[in-house]
Amino acid sequence: MRYLSILPDRVSNTYEGKIFSLWAMYLYLVLITFRSLVHMFADDAGLNSIASIIVFPVIDNVDPNKIIYMLGSFWGGAQIIFLIFSIIVVIKYKNLLPLIWLLFMLDNVLRLITLYLHYPGSEYTTSTAPGSFFGTLVMFLFTFIMFYLSILKKKEIYGS
Repeated sequence: MRYLSILPDRVSNTYEGKIFSLWAMYLYLVLITFRSLVHMFADDAGLNSIASIIVFPVIDNVDPNKIIYMLGSFWGGAQIIFLIFSIIVVIKYKNLLPLIWLLFMLDNVLRLITLYLHYPGSEYTTSTAPGSFFGTLVMFLFTFIMFYLSILKKKEIYGS
């Protein structure tokens, strides 16, 4: 079995990995686009409406939610930058697809580590959010499989 390089010597728009991994990237980018735009532009950065984080009480006319939403929007901005880079890759530099899948996989690993190190407890949420431990674990497994498929070289054409 032959594997493709994660960092090819020449960057091109020729993708030689499993085609399913490329199509999965298109679908994954739709999901990432939605997530990134919500984190950036929703009034609550998606933290209450999607992530089910409780709304904290205003104390002495100080609303801690404003700071929390701002930080969530910063995160959304960083996600949009990575999204744009990923879109450029799938449009113009497809042989970097394994690198993009690796970065998405590492993103999920770091999310799992963050949840392990800093999860505040269920008293801070109103329900189970899509980005919870289980959801992130599923996304890690998905990105891991897609990364693996992206480095597998397509079968050689007969006689070539």
